[in-house]
Amino acid sequence: MMTNNRKGQKGTALVEAALTLTLYAMLVFSIFDFGYVMFMHQMVTYRVAAAARYGALNPADSTGMRNFVMYNQASGSGPGLFGITSSNVSATRQDSGTIEDRVVVTVTSFHYPMIWPGMRGNARPISVSLPVEAD
Repeated sequence: MMTNNRKGQKGTALVEAALTLTLYAMLVFSIFDFGYVMFMHQMVTYRVAAAARYGALNPADSTGMRNFVMYNQASGSGPGLFGITSSNVSATRQDSGTIEDRVVVTVTSFHYPMIWPGMRGNARPISVSLPVEAD
């Protein structure tokens, strides 16, 4: 004779679903956060490289290099890409007048947000250095 002993199993499906869905949500949000941070990093890296290329041809225009990082053009105003401000961007010329004449464009303290609660921070500095092409 078989008896169906379900008395001690009430609510187990709900507990199992809650645990499984929590793990699934963590996985999905983590993948999305990682992808978004990588997108932001690549976009800022592209803008820093574009600013360094502009600076290689216009080495005296440090404001233009900063604007290239923030607005993707030599002039602009308002909020920059992903909230980057001119205080986050450094554009310098090193070893001017020598064979090692270079422009260096760096973005520091770049903040990236994440969906997962409590997970946000600042990225490492992104820097590009190119030799000066014109003077």
